[in-house]
Amino acid sequence: MARKTATPRKRTAGRTSTAVTVVSESKKTEAGGIKDKLNAAVEEVRESSRENMLAGLGLISRLRQQRAERMAELVEEGKRFEPEVKQAFEDLKAKLQVNVDLKEKFKFDRKSFDRDALKARVEEGMTGALHRMGLATRKEVDVLAKKVNKLADLQHA
Repeated sequence: MARKTATPRKRTAGRTSTAVTVVSESKKTEAGGIKDKLNAAVEEVRESSRENMLAGLGLISRLRQQRAERMAELVEEGKRFEPEVKQAFEDLKAKLQVNVDLKEKFKFDRKSFDRDALKARVEEGMTGALHRMGLATRKEVDVLAKKVNKLADLQHA
């Protein structure tokens, strides 16, 4: 009877070793499958990253081309607008240009130097320049302010 009990144990041991072998092989297969899946996922990410990089490079290229086209358009528009700007500057220069020769008007003689006369001449020149630009002097603004204050007082009374 001892034999009969020993034989089934051997069979069990053989089955166990076979089962362990099958399990370890299935784990190897699973590990190989996981490895393949990971490799596939990594490859997919690489391809996706490359596509995104190429899309970015394409965008940069397109923007450069558009920038060059817009720059050419702006240069053309500037060429058409340039005569108007030049004319406006010439008009402004003519408006601000003093008719009297400044050397003659402001001759400096130390013997007959008069500070008040020089001050009056400078104020006169500045007033003329302001009037040519269409601006009011401080004195004119003060006079207008007094008139407005008088009108306001009359209205409140």
